Formats: sequence, structure tokens, C-alpha cells
Amino acid sequence: MPGKQNRIRLPVISLLFISLLPATLFAAVIQQPALAQGAEKLAVSIAAEEPPYVNVLLDMAPVRFPTKPYIEAETTMVPLRALGEAVGAEIGWDDTQMAATCSKNGLTLVIRIGEATISTAGGQLVSLPQPAALAGGNTIVPLDLFTEILGYDASWDEATRTIYLSSPEKSTCPSLWGFYALGSVTYSSWSDVFGARYPFCQDDSAANKMEGLFLGWFAVDDSGKITSEHNTAGFQKPDGWPSVILRARLHGMKLYSMYFADSGSQITSLLDDPGARLRLALDIAGTSAEYDGVLIDFEGLGLDENTAERDKANFNEFLTLLRDFLDNKSLAVALPPVSSPFRGYDHRYIGDLADLVVLMAYNFQDPDTPSPVAPFDQVDNAIRQESELVSPDKIILGVPAYGVIYGVSEEGQASVLALPPSKDGIAGFPEYPGVSTLDAGREGENVSPAFVPEFLCNYVEWEGMDRSYKAYFEDARSLEARVLMAHGYGLRGVAVWRLGLLPENWWGRF
Repeated sequence: MPGKQNRIRLPVISLLFISLLPATLFAAVIQQPALAQGAEKLAVSIAAEEPPYVNVLLDMAPVRFPTKPYIEAETTMVPLRALGEAVGAEIGWDDTQMAATCSKNGLTLVIRIGEATISTAGGQLVSLPQPAALAGGNTIVPLDLFTEILGYDASWDEATRTIYLSSPEKSTCPSLWGFYALGSVTYSSWSDVFGARYPFCQDDSAANKMEGLFLGWFAVDDSGKITSEHNTAGFQKPDGWPSVILRARLHGMKLYSMYFADSGSQITSLLDDPGARLRLALDIAGTSAEYDGVLIDFEGLGLDENTAERDKANFNEFLTLLRDFLDNKSLAVALPPVSSPFRGYDHRYIGDLADLVVLMAYNFQDPDTPSPVAPFDQVDNAIRQESELVSPDKIILGVPAYGVIYGVSEEGQASVLALPPSKDGIAGFPEYPGVSTLDAGREGENVSPAFVPEFLCNYVEWEGMDRSYKAYFEDARSLEARVLMAHGYGLRGVAVWRLGLLPENWWGRF
């Protein structure tokens, strides 16, 4: 980044062009402070900007700038409100004083348009290399405000004209939760939590850092009864479930019993029947006695717009009953994004009633068009919309531990082939260059995946024998980007769907 070398520390960056990506995209192999430990290198795919403009990423995620950041007189200038809100600051504006305020962590800065000196609420003066300006109704300030005053680290990639900002507050990242459900020997929830095969437990494991588990061991059957035995939904108690409770308790983790229902459970009809609704609330309260709280995951409500309002009222009534029956036990509710087609959820009412709201901001992939599971714009929209209706300190962001791979025919028709767990990486994908597979495989160019900020995950594509492949996959670095995004918005925590799919030492970055 030009200028102010004494203000921002710029590491040496080497670049690698990857031919499988569009010509305007580069994969920069960078040493990135936020997503690296032990000088880890990270391949990033991002479109190059033309001078005087620059890209700015925050913890590897894009920022929704209303106007592009740019360099003027060797100083990088950025829209204050967009970047400020992304880092969790409160931004204000005084029209009479032509001044903006930026408040974070007890520090309030007053930035006056046309002045290169800003003041704190306590009267201290701080100099900036360029005065604040107005552009299209937006307050534009030197990036130094974030790096020198608020403590964000920055690195610069000359080839793509990209500034990588990283948060200084790793120790205050949001709490970690996980869904303990649908496990198997190969994809064991136990191993992801306790760091070893059941029934063993490592001293150094995720259990030491996780706040709690959502135990997906209960489902509602089509008669309205709660079952923890084998069922079509797959949500049942695993073998050795008492050991899970014992080990988790020893680590001080909170345990929520999770109750799943969807259209297969006839949940809409059950909630519409006052008697069935009452019995269901009583049964859930009764089966949750040994847990710290309950998580209600009733999916698919309000898909029919003709019954959406009735579904919403019925669900509110059910949750109100359950809240009373639970007494002092915590209530959590899993919700789809506000913009989803499921309109049977009163987000504001539920946010007031419940102790926690789990925002399921994933599964956005299109079945017919290659697209990631949880891209930045969809996740960002979901967080913003939910935060307008529910207090952020109640919101737990659901994040995926799986990706998606598409096959694309020679005619251009795409279809989903698999939802690969993040622990599996790329090597087992069909016809991946240099890998022997059931599809016979093939030797080809040594293509490599790269992290794409707009996708919030890794991406790679390659040619097969009779079709091409496009793969979006998650790993520990994409998980960290999502955790830091939740932190920037001041959310209560994140919950990984699901345990058992995560890479080794997935929790070590937090």
C-alpha cells in the first residue's frame, strides 16, 4: 500500500497466477495475519483493481462499500460507515457540525469533514495523513483510523491492489457451539469435540474452547410424539450417549437437547391443533429435564403463503407454552434467514421470547447453478436482517462444515454431485487431476484451489472425461473467516453444522 510505511507494516508478497480462474482474477499467495499461524501461506483469488482504487478485505471477507476505496496522496481512503459497521463500531452523524462519530470498545472518535485532526470524547487530538471528506453522501476517512487508532493490522498485495485487514481481538471471538448429530464412525461428532476416537478424550481438544453442544437426538414423528430412537429424519441418540453428557459436563459445556421436525413430521398440522400443540410442548419439556436448555428446530413453516400467517401464529403459541413449561431452563430456536421463502416465523417475537436464536445462514447453493453453500452476500444479508429484529447478543450464526461439488455436462447442464465434508478436502473428488478414482481419473494440469472472499470458501474447477467440475469447499480458514465475521457484527456465537465433518484441529485458530 503506497505511503505511510511507518504506519502500516507491509509483508513481502509473492504471486501465483492460476490458469483455471478468469483472466481478471489472481491467486495471491500471501502471509495473512488474521488467517495464518506459523507463517502459513494462503492462496486467495480476487479481481485486480485499477488505480486509484483498491480492494479492502476484513478478515478475508468483503466489505459492502457504497463507493470504492481509493488512494490519494499516498493515503488509502475508505467509507467510514461501511468499514466501521463491519468491525462492530457504532457510526453516527451530526449534520449541524458536519461531523461523524465512530464508537468502539469504549472509545469515541469525532471526525469533522475537511479536517485531518480527529478528537476523542475525552478531548485528545489525533492527526491523520489526510482530512476526512464527503463523497456521494458518504464520509471518507484515511484507513489509518482503523490501523493506527483501532489497532487493525494491514498487509498489501500489489498485483491485485488489495489491502488485507485483520482483527486485533482474537481473544474475544464469539462463543463456539456445535451440532452433535447424525454422526458415524467415519464422521464422528465425538472426535471433533474430544479429539480422539470414542470413548477416549485428549487433554487438548475443542471441548476446552466450546461453550456448548446442540444435541440432535430428538425428533417429532408424524403422530406428534417425541422419539430418540431410530427414525427417518436420523435425529436419534447415539450409542454411548451418556458418555457424551458426562464428558461434556466435565469440560463445563452447556448441553441443549435439540428437537427436529419438518414436513415429514406433519409439523404444520400438529401446530394447528391446539391439543397436539399443548402435548408436544409438554413432551419436550419433560424429555429435556437433564439438559441445560432446548433447541427447537422446526423447519419448513410458512412455505405456503396462504397459510404463512396462521403458521406463524401457531408457532408463536407453541413457543409461548413451551417457555412457560421450561421454567428457568433456556430456550433456543433455530430460524431460517428473514429473506427465505419460509414465512412462518415471527423473528421479532421469537427474539424477544427466546434466550438464543440460531440463524441457519447456509444451504444457499442452487441445485442447477454452481454456487457456494454460504456466500458472503447471503450470509451478510442474513446477519443484517436478523440483527434488525433480534438483539445480536442473542444470535448464534449457523456455519457449514461442508461444501458442494457440481458436475457440468458438455451442454452446460449443472447438477449437485456431493456435499463434501470439510475434513475431506479436495483429494477425493471424482476425476481430480492426478488422483485415481472410481471414475478412472485422469492426469491433467496441476490446478489448485484458492480462497474466494465473495464465496467465503475455497473454489476450484477442472475438466473431467465427459464433463467439467466446479467445487466449493470449506476448511479451517473459511470457518475462521465466518467466526470473525460474526465477531464483527457482535453476535453471541457461531454453531457448526455439523460436528464430525470438521478438519483436524479445527478449533485451534480460536
